[in-house]
Amino acid sequence: MKKNKQIILAILVVLGLLAIMFTPIGTFLKSKIEDDSHLAGNDVELLDSDYDVDLAGHNGATTTNLLDIKNSGEVVFLNYWGSWCPPCVAEMPTIQKLYEAKGKKVKFVLVAIQDKPAVFNAFLQKNNYTMPVYEPSSPLSNNMLPKVFPTTYILNKKGEVVLKETKTRDWNDKEINDLLDKLIAE
Repeated sequence: MKKNKQIILAILVVLGLLAIMFTPIGTFLKSKIEDDSHLAGNDVELLDSDYDVDLAGHNGATTTNLLDIKNSGEVVFLNYWGSWCPPCVAEMPTIQKLYEAKGKKVKFVLVAIQDKPAVFNAFLQKNNYTMPVYEPSSPLSNNMLPKVFPTTYILNKKGEVVLKETKTRDWNDKEINDLLDKLIAE
């Protein structure tokens, strides 16, 4: 009797996996899992108090406050990352290329989370990354604290979130360059 239950359970698991892989059920689930890029998302509810985070500068960056950056009137590329995070490390070369192309017109803010300066500074030097990196020196609010890594926001000159991305991507692709060019021109 116990063996029959195990066989039935195994068959149900296999059927479930097949349904996920080869039917619209799987497509729906995949879209929900991967739907983490939000253009002008109303779901991004960050208040000024969420941005009130003191940031210690590294890699040529000066100590500042994230709220001051948000209110600077500049387009802002805000990325939460860690040298311990393989997806974060994977996208860093594309962020460096984007920084080289747009760094004079866009404020880049890469915030290292759960990382030690000795570790992430060595990582930056080893890879010749020149983007400004910051370390929070005051607590992040629950709204601002990333739930997944990497998490990236692009803010327009008014300080409004126009893109939130919670996965690895090529940040130097045409879509992002076009978006930044549009925001810079506004």
